[in-house]
Amino acid sequence: MPNILLTGAGFTRNWGGWLAKELEGDLLGRVHGNERLRMLLQNSDSFEEALLSLQQEAKRADGQSSAHLTQLRQAIAESFQAMNLALADRGGLEFSQDRRLSVMSFLAKFDVIFTLNQDLLLELFYDPHLETPRRWNGRYWPGIVGRPADGLDSIEKVSGKRRVSDVGGPQPNLQPIYKLHGSVDWQDASGDLFVVGGGKESYIQSKPLLVQYFREFQTRLSEPKCRLMIAGYGFADEHVNRLLVAATEANPTLGVFHVHPEGRDAVHRGARERVQIYAPPLLTSLRCFGESRRPLSSTFGGDELEHAKLLRFFG
Repeated sequence: MPNILLTGAGFTRNWGGWLAKELEGDLLGRVHGNERLRMLLQNSDSFEEALLSLQQEAKRADGQSSAHLTQLRQAIAESFQAMNLALADRGGLEFSQDRRLSVMSFLAKFDVIFTLNQDLLLELFYDPHLETPRRWNGRYWPGIVGRPADGLDSIEKVSGKRRVSDVGGPQPNLQPIYKLHGSVDWQDASGDLFVVGGGKESYIQSKPLLVQYFREFQTRLSEPKCRLMIAGYGFADEHVNRLLVAATEANPTLGVFHVHPEGRDAVHRGARERVQIYAPPLLTSLRCFGESRRPLSSTFGGDELEHAKLLRFFG
């Protein structure tokens, strides 16, 4: 019975990471000296919508828009840098000293982890080989060379870059982690590999590594009796939603467990708020076999009742 985890920004929020709207607040402070950017961010539904607007203007050979686009991209990079530094200063994943409530042990139970997040939380702290009994000898990011080295300070850990290589085959006894939207510390031949802003799907299609990642996600979801836990995803990415709907239609044994403050209603909220743009109505067809509406920080911080509910995901 395959057990898969998909995480969104709400997952990292448990360790103090920003949700999209919180990140926008930081961006407004970073670009406040540029009235054009401030107004664009303030009046857009999201910073990604503002970024898309500038991308479209820049394509029309608008030199001023290109300069604004460069400044906004730099501000986004700085916001992620600040968030990663704050995450690094936390010192670890755990919320309790009780080993029965270990986040590390919980994550190690999954056969594979997929994430839409570009932050470095897992790179900094997650190492399943430390768990007893040990299932994995470590974790790896398919097609990515290098990892933050031990002994570096926080700034050095979150400032380094890792390069894209060939995905290759599975690595025995290592847990795979697929960052479906790239990462702030990844680079390929054309520069950073970091999906943000409008046109995500076309950007992904231009990156062979990410195409393979999404293909792997689809393959995993097609496995008989697959169980998918979705933690902290708000259903605002059309290409991800379509893949989930297609997997549900193709695999009648696929079950979904929601970890979100709104539980399974996050699907309805996504469909309601983004109905014409992002979320196909068929999202409501996802077969839910459980949900948790409490923060992971409290569930793994001593809430044994909710913790037991999460563990029942694994059967």
